[in-house]
Amino acid sequence: MRENLPPGTLVTTLRAVDADTGVFGELRYTVLEQSVGEPSVAVGRDAFTVNSSSGELRSRLTFDYERAKAFQLLVRATDAGNASATVTVRVLVTGEDEYDPIFLSPSFNFEVPEGARRGQSIGRVLATDEDEGADGVVLYSLAKPSPYFAINQTTGTIYLRVDSQPQAGAGRAKREPREMSLEVQARSPLPASRSASAQVTIDVTHTSFGLAPD
Repeated sequence: MRENLPPGTLVTTLRAVDADTGVFGELRYTVLEQSVGEPSVAVGRDAFTVNSSSGELRSRLTFDYERAKAFQLLVRATDAGNASATVTVRVLVTGEDEYDPIFLSPSFNFEVPEGARRGQSIGRVLATDEDEGADGVVLYSLAKPSPYFAINQTTGTIYLRVDSQPQAGAGRAKREPREMSLEVQARSPLPASRSASAQVTIDVTHTSFGLAPD
């Protein structure tokens, strides 16, 4: 079940089968005391309640995926003759995208070095996400495609799509500084993921990027 659902949410309906008819075929369901050996699994007796006649299993708490990802409980079905059977129920909690990614800086500044070649890395952006599981995975992309730059979606490394190509007149004593801007977005791979963006300024003085050919 998903985290953050209100107490009383229906998880499942448990059904046991008794071949007896009449009153001896009527079953009563109860949750038993139990210890769990796995440290990653929480004891579910106090987290869930079962309807004694219908077998409906409902939550008693609002769950937080970052605190507990699974619960285990033991349920017993008993008939009027006191014959019984037990079943182990394991409930997995699924995460919800609660937190926005956060870039380590709202802006980044990089430079294309002279003579840089296609595929060369010029810098890396980094964002974190407090969600766990798939919601906490951060993927990077450019808000708008660039003919000169691309970004590795998993590492945040920005690299060249083309050779830097020194600008015409590169021999003159002083070059006029030039910059280009990119907007980088961070989000998880899931649909409707929360996202964040950061501005990247790149010094392209030593390239012919954006200049009209001679």
